[in-house]
Amino acid sequence: MKMLIPSDGSEAALRAVEHAINTAGLYSGGIEIHLLNVQLPILSGNVRLFISREKIEDYYREEGMAALKDAQAKLNEAGIVCHAHVGVGNVAETILQYARRNGCDQICMTKSGMGALSRIFLGSVAAKLIHLSEIPVLLIN
Repeated sequence: MKMLIPSDGSEAALRAVEHAINTAGLYSGGIEIHLLNVQLPILSGNVRLFISREKIEDYYREEGMAALKDAQAKLNEAGIVCHAHVGVGNVAETILQYARRNGCDQICMTKSGMGALSRIFLGSVAAKLIHLSEIPVLLIN
């Protein structure tokens, strides 16, 4: 079973990791976890005038890996194979593209991440993903 767990680094997102750890024994053939953090693109042309593309990519990678650090630690401690990745783009679309490209069997995530304020402005990533995805999405409370 290949399971994708998108994570923004929040405590809420760690609940999906804990669920995967607690249910790993239920999957015949084991479980392989793909962790994904999606960074929103820096679109301002002014920023790109002063900061190189390489520096911006380094920033995305550093921020994304920092957000995945706790999830990776929990999975490693539980002895579960995990692959960490950082994407850049629209969050729901980037999650779905990653899941398709890597042959994930399921996307497991919490229905909320960073907080109510971000959901008001950005919309619910979980709701968008459920609408777009042909891959099963498991929402953890």
